Amino acid sequence: MTLFPKTCAGLAIALGCSLAVAGPKEDLHAAFAKFLAAKSFRATATDVKKGEQVSKMEFVAPDRYRIDSAGHPSLIIGDTMYMDIGGKMQAVPVPGVGRMVAQYRNPEFLGEMEAGMDVKALGDETVDGEPAKVYAYTLTKPMKSDAKTWVSVNTGLPIQIESTGTFMGHTATTRVHYSGFDDPSIHIDAP
Repeated sequence: MTLFPKTCAGLAIALGCSLAVAGPKEDLHAAFAKFLAAKSFRATATDVKKGEQVSKMEFVAPDRYRIDSAGHPSLIIGDTMYMDIGGKMQAVPVPGVGRMVAQYRNPEFLGEMEAGMDVKALGDETVDGEPAKVYAYTLTKPMKSDAKTWVSVNTGLPIQIESTGTFMGHTATTRVHYSGFDDPSIHIDAP
């Protein structure tokens, strides 16, 4: 018989802390909280059924996005959106654009999204050679979708998210691959 379990339990009681083991929901929450703290990253979205890249994006905290959707580049810097018009990036009024994209980087949104969410651990896989833990869950916000997230074993960050949902009568599965977390080479400046 080993003394370790008794010693560990006694230490926990003496220190007033618990030995609670995190479950899949807590693990996924920790990964998304770490994602929200990232200063920069790259993301590529792919339509899984068509096998086509839908868009790519770069982000620099707190509010800078470079988006290329189907060869149409745009920038969002705070509340200003710039679009390629005739080969030149020009400011285009899009009321509330900063607020709209900021909701996905808001810790409160994470809490709202997780409300009532049931998360299942699916085991381990690799994404581009990187070992990852896989989680499945259903979201109800911003719209109902079934999702899977691959969390890097090395960094604890989400490196891929795949979601299937229906919008305006069309069902689609989108895969977003993340990379370049906190990469200082990512810069987004106003034109």
